[in-house]
Order: sequence, then C-alpha cells, then structure tokens
Amino acid sequence: MRKTEVSIIIPTYKPGNYIWSCLDSICRQTISKERIELVVVVNGCNEPYVGDIKRFLYNCGNLQYKVLHTDVPGVSKARNMGLSVAKGEWVSFIDDDDWVSENYFEELLGIGKDDAHIVEANVANYDEVLDEYRDDYLTRAFVRNSKRLHVTLFSARSFMSSSCCKLIRRSIIGKERFDCSFERGEDALFMAKLSKNVKVIRTSSSDVVYYRRLRNGSASRKGLSVWERLRDNARLAKAYTLLYVMGFPHYNALFFATRFCALARNCLFVLKKTA
Repeated sequence: MRKTEVSIIIPTYKPGNYIWSCLDSICRQTISKERIELVVVVNGCNEPYVGDIKRFLYNCGNLQYKVLHTDVPGVSKARNMGLSVAKGEWVSFIDDDDWVSENYFEELLGIGKDDAHIVEANVANYDEVLDEYRDDYLTRAFVRNSKRLHVTLFSARSFMSSSCCKLIRRSIIGKERFDCSFERGEDALFMAKLSKNVKVIRTSSSDVVYYRRLRNGSASRKGLSVWERLRDNARLAKAYTLLYVMGFPHYNALFFATRFCALARNCLFVLKKTA
C-alpha cells in the first residue's frame, strides 16, 4: 500500500448542509485516493452528525478516512485530535463550510515535493447570502507572492494568519499544537509557533483554489463586545511576546513585529467603531 502523503483535517460542530460541499470536494480530487487521508473531527456533538458523515464518506470510492468524536467543543481541540492521528508527510486544514478545487492536492503536492515547508493556494470568497464570488484579502496576498522569485515570511505574513488554504509539511509542526485557550486568533498563533521552522514557501498556480464560505452564524463571524475584542487582542499580544522571548533567537523579529502591528490595528479599528 502506498504511503499517505497528505492528511486532511476537518473539524466540525453541528454542521449544516454546507459540509457536504466540503466533503464532496475531497472525494472529487484528481489525485489518487491512496495518497491522501481524511480526518473529520466532530466536536461538541454526536449523532446524527457522526453517522451521516460516515455514510457519506463510505460512498466516496477508496478514500482513506477516519471520523473522530469528542464531546468537548472547540476547533483547536478538534484540530489537535486530528494531528494526533495524522499519518501524512503533509497536513492540510480545511474548515467544514469551505471547499477546494478538484486539482488542489495534486497540484500543491507537485509544487512542494522537493524542498518546500509550506505551499500556498489561491483563495476566493463565496458569499452565500448574495450568492456571489469575490476576492479575499488572501487573494491579493497570493497575487503579490506569486510574482516573487523568493517568498519570505514577511511577504507571506497574511497567509501565516491562517492554518487553512495551504499544505504544511508535517516535520515543521513536530509537537506544536493549537492553543485551546483561544477561540479567536488561534490560527495565527499556531502559525507563528511554526514560523521558526519555515525556510521555503511556494505558491501554486492561480487555478488551485481554496474557497471560503461567508455565512451568518459561523464561529469567525460571531459578534463580540468591544471589551471582548480588546481583551482577546491583549491576551494574544502576551502570547506572542512569550513565544518570541522563549524562542529567541530562532524566531524572525520582523515577522513577529507584523503580528503586533496587526493586533494594534485591530484595537484601533474596534475603538474607532465605538467613537
């Protein structure tokens, strides 16, 4: 049996019908199913979600898959569970309401097979309310980096704010895990942890696309009070500071400066909205 090359980790909590588009995009991949494995982590709920997902994946040809369950809700907890069982040389995180183009894994693997630590895909937003596609802020970042001969941590700083829309070589993850004490900003913090091991970043062709679904009620779009937003930014600033100090001199100072600038910008935006 062929060695698993990519472990695809999808956390899900009480998913709606959107999850079928996500899972179907994995089933339709042009890559040989022997080269990938799918790990779906159902967190904070059980039936009928676990059974429905297993039945759907059973009909997905010879795809290797695992459906895990935990009563503890939380995307970070779920992703960490997925990492604990992942067998692939590469890891790919996909949110349960997003989906990927059919050539996604075949193309990203082809680009990253030699020396890359991270391979970035193009990104597009789908607004389900307006039923239209539009550029994401990561689309613009992708266009800028695709023109570069050498992509750096600084030039890829926007992509490093998300664990999705990319392949991550498993060897640079090691024992690092998502911090379950954060409900927002956990992606960027996780990627910052990995940044000390990232030396080579590649970008795909523009037709390799990660589609982000914009929908009301998603965890990333829930309204927060001003106090909650400022508190979260302060906690993240403390976490970044400790991470950099404890990891000095292995972390890139310029890259970490961009993390603090982003947090400061978020605080100013929140305060401006309340003025």
